[in-house]
Amino acid sequence: MTTLTTSLTSAQISEFHERGFLILPGVFSSDEVGEMAREADRLLELAINSSLAAGERNPRCDVSVNAEGRLDFRKLQPVNDLSAVIRAASKDDRLLIPLSQLMEGQKPVLMEEKLNYKQKIDCPAYIERFQPRQGDSRFSLHHDWGYYRAQGYPPETLSSAITIDATTPENGPIRVIPGTHREDYPLKNPDPSSGNGEIVDGVFDPEDRVDVLAPAGSVMLFHSKLLHDSKPNRTDLPRRLMIYSHYPGNWEFEEDKRNRWGREAGQKIERAYREKLARGEYVDVFSLYC
Repeated sequence: MTTLTTSLTSAQISEFHERGFLILPGVFSSDEVGEMAREADRLLELAINSSLAAGERNPRCDVSVNAEGRLDFRKLQPVNDLSAVIRAASKDDRLLIPLSQLMEGQKPVLMEEKLNYKQKIDCPAYIERFQPRQGDSRFSLHHDWGYYRAQGYPPETLSSAITIDATTPENGPIRVIPGTHREDYPLKNPDPSSGNGEIVDGVFDPEDRVDVLAPAGSVMLFHSKLLHDSKPNRTDLPRRLMIYSHYPGNWEFEEDKRNRWGREAGQKIERAYREKLARGEYVDVFSLYC
């Protein structure tokens, strides 16, 4: 992955502090985005196959069954240990330099990474085996710090989202409420240990939300306290975002504190899958039936 620098202008920094988010189009090339898309496909196949082979749901997966009876694959988290491509992007100066500017010169330290898919899959074997919850790919109105604070991460944590697919009004884009990072709003569960950042219903109207629309290869920078949600994906194509969250380096935390359990549990299931493949004891269900 080619590393280029992308410094923010003073106007862009002011815009971020005012609105809580900033869109940088054309940061990653079509070739780089294509490589990320291929990795996303590979990881999706790994997540489904490893779960079925081990007979245990891979904890990295966030899935549901939609009204059509199809699997709605919402996200995979964490992912850096599964892909050199995704891991390299988390260290790319095109993310780190703007983040450092917004953190007043502090070094951005990776806190978590997740790959949002919003992808519909026909996979009856997974649905029959694991009976996922009923629902779709939408996310409720929340701010991320409501989740991060459970592990003690600061509200100064910032995120960067790379659009692997262009976001459109139809495919479930992130919707933000500009400027909401500057105030506190009532959470459904105010207990900091709850790990829940959802905002109580009725505080904002639907028209307060702004769709974040951007071509593939763009980067969205956003504050951990910015209120946002997303609509379900109404198309049959995925809407993939690679999201990284970094905290300022003047804070000290245990490495991989937030995602270690899911990472290690996922690796155990993936090892079992590979061992069954090596012994010829597993048929590639994903390729055959999904």
